[in-house]
Amino acid sequence: MTMDVKKSPSHGRITKLLTDLGPYFRRLNSTESSYFFDCLEICVDDQKEPEEREFLGWWMIVKKQEDSFEYERFNGRYNLPGNWVDETIYKKNQQQLDNSFELFLARLETLLEVETELPLNLREVVCSEV
Repeated sequence: MTMDVKKSPSHGRITKLLTDLGPYFRRLNSTESSYFFDCLEICVDDQKEPEEREFLGWWMIVKKQEDSFEYERFNGRYNLPGNWVDETIYKKNQQQLDNSFELFLARLETLLEVETELPLNLREVVCSEV
């Protein structure tokens, strides 16, 4: 009788899966155990030249754990230098960001569970009261 030993997927395999998933995966911002995604959802001022535009959107970091993946989501502005800045989002825009995030999250969750047999979980952030 042989025992099935579940082998964790390699970084290369995970990177290939995430690249095939679509445009939100940023390979150059990812590491061996941390995967970066972002979405430039709302143009702040579409009257400006394309190279002068900033965007509202979300970004997410997915970290591979031993028996799962965990993610953290952030909202904010993608500024001219090309950096994400945490920023409060107006309610109207927040709904649009939430909708695009939820659609992507469902696709990512399905992909990871089917291809790696590992669940994707929201990282619990513990806040202590002062």
